[in-house]
Amino acid sequence: MRDRLFRDNTEPTIDELLSDPIAQLLRKRDGIEIGDVRAAVEQAKTALRQRCLARSCLTGAAA
Repeated sequence: MRDRLFRDNTEPTIDELLSDPIAQLLRKRDGIEIGDVRAAVEQAKTALRQRCLARSCLTGAAA
């Protein structure tokens, strides 16, 4: 992840973030499983998608 963090002005993927050693230590300390994080991300994506659909703000690529 570190190699591509600031390359091509792209964000790291969720998999890259979840595999980061510091993120793993924090999740372990807080008792949070990867599945919990993925579920929260999916819930946020769904809520955003619904909000955008109501406002017609999604493009074909983002939908």
